[in-house]
Amino acid sequence: MIRRQGARCAVLFATTAISLGLSTAAHAQARTQAPAPEPGLDEGYEVDELVVTAARDVVPRGSVVGEAQPEMTFDQREIRALGVSSVAELLTALEPQLASGRGRAGGRPIMLVNGQRISSFREIRDLPPEAIVRLEILPEEVALRYGYRADQRVVNFVLRRRFRAITAEAGVKLPTAGGQAAYDATLDGLVIRDDARQQVDLKASLQTPLLESERNVVRTPDETAFRTLLPRQESLSLNGVYARPLGEGVAATLNGSLEWTDSTGRLGLNAGTRDALRRLTDTDTAHLGGTVNGARSGWRWSLTGNADWTDTQTTTEVAYDPVAGVWRAPNTSRSTVTSADVQGLVNGTLVTLPAGGVNAGFTVAAGTQRVEGESFRSGVVRDTDLDRQTVTAQANLDVPLASRKRGGIGGIGDLSVNVNANVENYSDFGTLWTLGGGLTWSPIEPVRLIASITDEDGAPSIQQLGDPETVTPNVRVFDFTTGQTVEVTQVSGGNPGLSADNRRVVKLGLTLKPFDETDFVIRADYTRTRTEDEIASFPAATPQVEAAFPDRFVRDAAGRLVQVDVRPVNFARHDEQQLRWGFNYSRPLKNTRPPPFAPQWPQGAPGGPPPEGGPPGEGGAGGGGFGGPGGGFARRNFAGGNLQFAVFHTWRIEDEVLIRPGVPVLDLLDGAALSQGGGTSRHQVDVQTGVSRNGLGARLNGRWQEGTTVNGGPSGESLRFSDLTTFDLRLFADLGLQPMAREHPWMRGARVTLAVDNIFDEVRDVRDAGGTVPLSYQPDLIDPQGRTIRLSFRKLFLPRLAAPPPETRRPAA
Repeated sequence: MIRRQGARCAVLFATTAISLGLSTAAHAQARTQAPAPEPGLDEGYEVDELVVTAARDVVPRGSVVGEAQPEMTFDQREIRALGVSSVAELLTALEPQLASGRGRAGGRPIMLVNGQRISSFREIRDLPPEAIVRLEILPEEVALRYGYRADQRVVNFVLRRRFRAITAEAGVKLPTAGGQAAYDATLDGLVIRDDARQQVDLKASLQTPLLESERNVVRTPDETAFRTLLPRQESLSLNGVYARPLGEGVAATLNGSLEWTDSTGRLGLNAGTRDALRRLTDTDTAHLGGTVNGARSGWRWSLTGNADWTDTQTTTEVAYDPVAGVWRAPNTSRSTVTSADVQGLVNGTLVTLPAGGVNAGFTVAAGTQRVEGESFRSGVVRDTDLDRQTVTAQANLDVPLASRKRGGIGGIGDLSVNVNANVENYSDFGTLWTLGGGLTWSPIEPVRLIASITDEDGAPSIQQLGDPETVTPNVRVFDFTTGQTVEVTQVSGGNPGLSADNRRVVKLGLTLKPFDETDFVIRADYTRTRTEDEIASFPAATPQVEAAFPDRFVRDAAGRLVQVDVRPVNFARHDEQQLRWGFNYSRPLKNTRPPPFAPQWPQGAPGGPPPEGGPPGEGGAGGGGFGGPGGGFARRNFAGGNLQFAVFHTWRIEDEVLIRPGVPVLDLLDGAALSQGGGTSRHQVDVQTGVSRNGLGARLNGRWQEGTTVNGGPSGESLRFSDLTTFDLRLFADLGLQPMAREHPWMRGARVTLAVDNIFDEVRDVRDAGGTVPLSYQPDLIDPQGRTIRLSFRKLFLPRLAAPPPETRRPAA
C-alpha cells in the first residue's frame, strides 16, 4: 500500500507542477496579446472609505436570471472576515444562513457562478475566497429558473475579472484528549481573466487511527486495544478546471478530478493470531464534467454534462474458527458505480406584460446509472448488476403582475406568480410527476413575502431497491424493549418491494431589510411537509417499531434480541412543521494602521494608485490581477475589517410518523425515536459572531440543541438525551499586514489560523431511568474526538504588479 501511495503522490505532484506551469504560461501569453483594462472600470470594489458601486437601476455584473433579489449578500470584506481558505469552507461557515427546510435530506445548496450554471460543485469547491467579489444567497424558488427543483437555496458566486495566485496550505489537527492526529496539505493555482479561468488543486491528507483503548470505553471482554473508534485514513485528490470563451457570448468550462482514499480499521481480537481483525477499504473516484453557457436573441441557454466512476474494494478479515480448527477466508466485496448525465436549459422572456417580462425556462435531461458488484461472505459469492436510465423534462414560468417601476396592477408593490412542472421517467420504476406554484410579493421595498406549494413524487435509489443482502455479525445496538445493549446479527441490503413516495410542501417566507444604510436582514421561513409512503432507513429497536415490523426482529428463547433486518422500508405517513427565523447583521470597520508595505508604484505617479490606496476595480491595472503580495494587494484588498453577528432559531412544531395503519403514531418530539440517536430536538439555536481588523480576526460559532426523551413503553426502557451546547472558535492573523512584516518579507500573503472545535468538550449525556449510562451510549462512543485543535499555515503567492503599458495609464492628476 505504501508503494502504491508513493506512486500516486509522484503522479499527482508531477501533473500539478506541469498544469501550474501551463496555466502561468497561458496567462503570460494572454497578457502580451491583450492590453490591460483601464483601472476603475469595475464595480463594487472597496478602497478604505471609498466604495464604488453600480447605480441602483443597473443590474450588477453576474446577477441571476430575472429580477429575483438576494436574501443576503456578502461582499469581499465580509467574506475575508470569515477566515476561510476555500469555497468548501465558506459554505460550512455560512451553514445557518444556507439552511432550508424543503429538501429531502438537507444537502448542499445549488451553486451558480456569475449567474450561470455549473456542471457540479467540483468546479468551484477549491476557489480561494480572495477570488470572489460577492456572494449572494437567494430563495429556493430561484432554482426553478435554472432547471433545478425548488428544494435548496441558491448561492451565486461572482468572481473577479482578474486574478492570479498560487496558494499553499498545511495544517495539523489534534484532539486535546490525544490518541490521534490528522495532517493535510493543499497546493492550488488559479488564473482568472474575464471569462477565462484555469485552476489546478492538489490535496493530500493523513488521519492516524483512534483506538478504543485510548478513550474510556468499557467492553467485555476487553478488546479495546484491538478496536478502532476512527480508522486510519489516507487520501489524495487532484482537481482541475479549464474555462474559456468560445466567441459570440458563448463560454465553456471543463472539469476533471481524481480521488483516492484508503482506510484501515480494527474490528476486534483474532484469537488465532492474538492480533486485531482488520477491515481495509480502498475507494477510487474519477469525475469529468463540462458546461457550455451562451445567449442568443435575448435567451440564455446552458448545456451541462457529467460522468462519474467510483470503485470501492473492501476486505474484512475473519477470526480463526477454533471449533472447526480452520482459518476462514476473509470477506471481500467490490462495487463499481458508473453514472452519466446531460442536461439542456433554455431561459428567456416569453412575452412582455405591463409589469415586466414573463420569464420562461425549459429543461430536458437524460441520465444513466449502473451498479456492478461482487461479494464473498462466509464462502458464498453474490453478484450485483443494477441499471437505470432516466429522462426528465421541466418547465417553469414566472409572470409579473405588478411593479412599482413598470406598472401592472397599481398600488400593491411588486407581485409575481410562478408555476412549474416536472416529469421523470425511470426505466425500472415508471413515470413520476412534480407540480408546483408560488407567489412573491413586495408591498414596500424593505419587505418581501414568498408563498409556495409543491407536490412531488420520488423514487427509491437503485441501491435501495437492489443491493444484495449482507449479513454483519456483532453489531452493537440498544434494545429499548429490554433496556440492554446487545450485539446482534444485522441484515442489510435492498428492498425490491419499495414504493415511490409523495411529498407535499407548503412554504411561507419573509425577508425584511428595515434600514437602508445598515446591513441588517431578518428572515423567517415556515414549512409544512407531508410525505406519504416515505422511503426511510429502518428505525431503532423500540417496542413501537417492533410491533409494526415483527418480522424484522428475531429473539431467542430468553427474549434476547439476536437479529435485526435493517433493509429500507416505506412509512405510511410523515408530517413535519417547522419555523426557522433569525437575523444577520454586518458592518464595516476601518483599519487603525496602514499596511506595512508601500505600494509598488510611487504615490501619484502616472498609472499608479492615488494616496488613498489605489484605483477602484476588481483587478487593478497591468492585467496581472492582484498587486504584489505586500503592495497594491495589501493596500487595496485589506483596506478594512468587519463586524458580523447572526442568530437563527429553528422551532420544530410537528414531527410525527405513522409507520403502518393500525399502529400508534410516533411523535418524534415527544418520546418516540427512529434512530439510536434519540428523538427530534424541538428547538435549535445557531449563533455566529466575528470581527476582523488590522489583519487580525476571530469568529465564534455556537449551537444549542434541546434534549429529547425516548419512551420504551409499559415494558420497555426509557432514555433521556440531554441538551447539547457546542462552541467553535477560529482565530487568524494575516502576517503580511502586521508591523513585524516590514523586517520579514516572507510574511507577505501569509496567514496563520488556530481553530478550536467544541471548546468545552461537550457531548450529549444519555441515561436510563435509573441514571445509568448504557454501554452503547458511552460518551467516547458518541463523540470519539471531543475537543480538537487545528493549526494551519497558508501562503498566497501573488505576482508583483508591473506598471501598465503607456496607453493604459491614467493621466497624471
